[in-house]
Parts: sequence; structure tokens; C-alpha cells
Amino acid sequence: RESVVAGELRCGEPGGMLAGSFESHASRLVDPNLSLEARLQVVTEIRDSIEIVHTSEFANFLKQFFLGFVKLLNEIPPQLVDGPAQKIRNTLLEILNRLPNNEVLRPHVGQVLQLCMSLLDKDNEENAVLCLRIIFDLHKNFFPSLEREVQPFLDFVRSIYVSLPTTVARVFPEPPGLKPEAGAPVSVEVAVAAQAQANAQLQGAQAVAAQAAQAMQPVQVQFAAITASQKAKQADVAQAQAACARAQAAVGEMQKAVATAGQQIA
Repeated sequence: RESVVAGELRCGEPGGMLAGSFESHASRLVDPNLSLEARLQVVTEIRDSIEIVHTSEFANFLKQFFLGFVKLLNEIPPQLVDGPAQKIRNTLLEILNRLPNNEVLRPHVGQVLQLCMSLLDKDNEENAVLCLRIIFDLHKNFFPSLEREVQPFLDFVRSIYVSLPTTVARVFPEPPGLKPEAGAPVSVEVAVAAQAQANAQLQGAQAVAAQAAQAMQPVQVQFAAITASQKAKQADVAQAQAACARAQAAVGEMQKAVATAGQQIA
């Protein structure tokens, strides 16, 4: 078995599927002349060698690839159909999701969070789920430094609920011909068809609402845990401050007692 030396990956070691150095793959990753299919192959090789991030090469991995990941996710537009572009975006998000949340990642946490928050609003469902997982993990592991980012995410969640009726109306539009003109007689057939369509829309809306509620359960659980953790930390701080105040008071009393004793001795 050959070892990992200066970013060079050898067969038999973690990350060995990257046949060359980090630098060569990083260069190919963002090569403007590379086809989508060839770029997908590069991204897949990186994903299949992800175990390298659990070694001492993690920092070098981020140094060589992180900006390329962000660049591609910002430049390749979100896709509504499956294809090389969608697979590239999804694989890049999978890689980000599998990065260990440790001190090596900390300098990049803000940029990862900002990227995922921006993608939530415009990417497809499959990629948005990965973004949510990344956001949850970042808040769980880096919460104190990300406290200011909690409210924007909660605002996004609220916007989903607020826009749900509009989304339902867009997904289940009323077909033409079922809504009669004002004052026009309504036949039994049209009334029955309209009722059937209304029932179908109601069932569709109920299904969408159920899916939304199910999707939001992990969000609620995660942020309830974060809030509880924050309150516990605040309580610990309050207790520490109270202990300091008591200690300062005790020191003050001791100083008074020493001064009194000095006066008596004099």
C-alpha cells in the first residue's frame, strides 16, 4: 500500500479513486471547455472518494475543491428534469452533505449555509432536501456562531406555509369550461363535473398539506432542540454570572474584615 503524499492519492488508500492529484481534478472540475458528461465523471470520482475527508487530507481537499463546488452550484442553473446537469448539482450537494462538521470545515460554514439557503428558494425537491440536511447539520454543530442565521431560515419555513394556498392553486388549476359565465344556466353535467373537480382539488391540497407538514416535522424537532440547547447555555451563563457576583461579594466582605482587623490592631 502506498500512502497519501502531498495531495497525491494512491490506490489502496482512502480517496484512491482519484487517480491523480487534487490539483488536476480541481482544474478539470471547473474547466470551461469540459462537457457536462465529462464534468459529471469528475464530480462522481470525487464523490466516490469522499472517505479522504476523514483523513488528515481534509483541509487540502477543501482548499482544492470547495470554491469549485460553490462555483458550479452557482453557475449551473437548477434543473426540473433529470440529466447530466441535475446529476452534477445533486452529487455536489451530496458531497457537501457528507463533509465532517469539524473545526477544519468551520471557516467555510458561513458560505455553505448561505449557498444552501439560496438554493432552497429555487432548486428542485431532491436537491432542496439535501440542502435542508446540510442546514440542519450546520446549525446542530456550529450553532453559537450561526445564531443570527436561524431567523432567516425560520422566515423561509413560514413563507412555505403562507404560500401553500397559492402553490395548490398553481398545481391544481381549474380547467376551462367548468366555471360558467355569470347568469348562464348550469347543466347537471357541468355541476357534477365541477363538484368532481373541486373534490379532486381538495384531495390534492390535503395531500400537499400533509407532505408539507411531514417535511416540516424534522425542522420543528431540530430547532426545538437548538432552542432548548440555547436556553440551557443561557441558564449556565446566568448561573456562572450569579456565582461570580457571589464571589465578588465575598471578596468585598473579606476586604472589609481585613480593614477592620487592621484598624483594631492599630
